[in-house]
Amino acid sequence: MEAEHDSQSQRLLANFQSYVSAHPSTVLLDPLPAMSQLLDRFTSYRIMSMLQNSLIVCKTRVAHGSLSHEMCLIFGAGSLDDVRPPCVLQSFVNHGAVLHKVFVVGDKHYCVDRPSLKNFPPGPCDRMTIFFNSHEVSKPESSSHLNALDERMPCLPPPSSEAVAALVGELRAQLGMALFGVDIIVNIHTHTLTIIDINFFPGYEGVPQFFSSLLGHIESVLDRQTADGLQAATCSE
Repeated sequence: MEAEHDSQSQRLLANFQSYVSAHPSTVLLDPLPAMSQLLDRFTSYRIMSMLQNSLIVCKTRVAHGSLSHEMCLIFGAGSLDDVRPPCVLQSFVNHGAVLHKVFVVGDKHYCVDRPSLKNFPPGPCDRMTIFFNSHEVSKPESSSHLNALDERMPCLPPPSSEAVAALVGELRAQLGMALFGVDIIVNIHTHTLTIIDINFFPGYEGVPQFFSSLLGHIESVLDRQTADGLQAATCSE
């Protein structure tokens, strides 16, 4: 979305699209329109709402760049003046301070656990808005008062592999993509899964043998393209 207001970015994108149009044999691992929809949280959250059915988390509308990690927790309607539009508001779900990051590479996916926001009492209150950087709270080695959980809180079981696989399969179909990341939390009361973010080509930090998985995916894409080309040539004879 930042390209809409940056002439240099617009030129780079236009040049790239022109090159792809002029060279139809160019292989794109994921289509540009599919990636573009994940840059706008308004669009990606509409996709999330089709897959699933207090406190409010406020996030920037743009889903990439350093500012996309700047968020805040709003504890009541009286604090809505703290919101800086354009932004999206997302209901906060207590999830035991654990974020399950699912990284998708072609037909494979990997789940990596990270720290996350601690639990808060439900319902509105007069507590001041909490501003935070989600990257600082959820990086692997993070030690923050925002992700420090009461030791008496029992650990939640991780989401089942079957549920995650079903979710990833549905997202692949909805997005038309093969390289993306999904952030999932588990409700401490209902144990239901909630998607809180989707990103195209995430960092894949903590994913074992990522590069071999990526290479395998690229090879499969090239093999399919070769097979499709041979089939088209055979049909035209």
